[in-house]
Amino acid sequence: MLVEAAVLSVILAASAERYEAGKRNLCLTSPSHLTLTVAGSPDTSFGLPLEEALAKDLSFVAEVRHVLLERADTNFLVWIALDDPTRQVREKVFRKELELIEGFPEIDFDFNIIPAKNKEARSISSSAKVIYSRKDNNGADQG
Repeated sequence: MLVEAAVLSVILAASAERYEAGKRNLCLTSPSHLTLTVAGSPDTSFGLPLEEALAKDLSFVAEVRHVLLERADTNFLVWIALDDPTRQVREKVFRKELELIEGFPEIDFDFNIIPAKNKEARSISSSAKVIYSRKDNNGADQG
């Protein structure tokens, strides 16, 4: 049983086909056929393009004011501006970051959490693309 668990762990770690919302499908062709689907978090959007997935997933954290993205060599720099960067809020963002790292293993992320302090998105980084800005109560973008 221990050997079977170890083999299954190694196989799951190998690249499996990815489907929408973080699901993976793994088929083994051996004496017995096995299909295994592993579902990710329901709030994680791996089936979307990178920018949309980052914006959508981080928007689930209510305190996220802006998300900016910039490509630097082989890394993607991501700035996440928080209205209330308390420990609990940062931990929510860290969980989302881990889900994104797992959902896009081929991408090197460099996440940066900063306090929003009523800053406009453009003042955070002039060279980065604003991919999300939370709307205020009037429906206007905050960036």
